[in-house]
Amino acid sequence: MKVGIIGTGNMGRVIARRLIHGGHQVFVAGSSQEKGRALAQELGGQGPGTIEAAATKDAVASGCDVVVLATWYSQSTRIAVELSDLLRGKVVVDIANPFNETFDGLITDYDTSAGEEIQRRIPGAHVVKAFNTTFAPVLADDAFDRTVVDVFLASDSDEAKARVAELVESSGLRPIDAGALRNSRVLEQNALFMVELQGRYGLNFQAGLKVLAAQALPFPARAAAHA
Repeated sequence: MKVGIIGTGNMGRVIARRLIHGGHQVFVAGSSQEKGRALAQELGGQGPGTIEAAATKDAVASGCDVVVLATWYSQSTRIAVELSDLLRGKVVVDIANPFNETFDGLITDYDTSAGEEIQRRIPGAHVVKAFNTTFAPVLADDAFDRTVVDVFLASDSDEAKARVAELVESSGLRPIDAGALRNSRVLEQNALFMVELQGRYGLNFQAGLKVLAAQALPFPARAAAHA
């Protein structure tokens, strides 16, 4: 697939690297052109996929199947508003957690979430919450502690979820269908809980959420999307 990634921080970097290894065509946009070019140069040639730097609007409008907002919540909401017309009809992946300044609470109201707020700003797009419970050091490992990393996906569009699930699986990760977009509230609360555990146990963000099941967990939305 063609994937636009907005953001060149730790999460943008590891997601881009994963997608390149999965054989996808990545367009990356940073807060400056220099940051985008630096990341493209750093990751270029590291897998069967490709990566090139692009301006933010170009990363969205370059025929991308999926656009990843790998930015802080405040930046993601701003980008969603500014590029709402360009994002119409696209699958938009929101990875943000709406943490407060002290990382001990969320700034969103109890009856909404970052994922839902992003969707509200771009009603013509299909928002998928993903990667918000997977810290960058965990994603950087091919099989964290010899266990495939789980990525929880929440969206009101089964087809959009299935498309992101294909990206996740091709990148060596396991997609978990987390239901409707309103479940972003639960995922974001879980991310907050995981941040607290980092401090309590000194985990250095090398920990993640994992579903342990006695049977295989096929991605149900994929079958529905291709039916």
